[in-house]
Amino acid sequence: MTTSRQQKAKKELERRRAAVLQATRRAEAELDGLRLAERGQEFEEVAQTEQSSADLARLNEAERLELRRIEAALARIDEGRWGECAECGRAIEAKRLEALPWAIRCAGCAEAAESRTKAV
Repeated sequence: MTTSRQQKAKKELERRRAAVLQATRRAEAELDGLRLAERGQEFEEVAQTEQSSADLARLNEAERLELRRIEAALARIDEGRWGECAECGRAIEAKRLEALPWAIRCAGCAEAAESRTKAV
């Protein structure tokens, strides 16, 4: 993988990491606000607040997963392994890396892994 592609990917990953962290902080602040608002509410309002809290918790889990993927991709860039398929060792397609800079598999290996997951 060329150095300019790695630098571009690293900048994009760092930008995305900052955006995810900012969104996480906003979601946590909103969740804290919902918890404070629960005091003194009627039953229906409490149920709605609990649902919103659960939705935010799931959002945070998705953000944590994305952060782990981003951190792993940044580590692979630093180690010189970014863009190498973890399954077959071949280069991951440039278009795939542009779309998913944290990709760990080439398109063929990703399809095969998805097929195995669906079969289970």
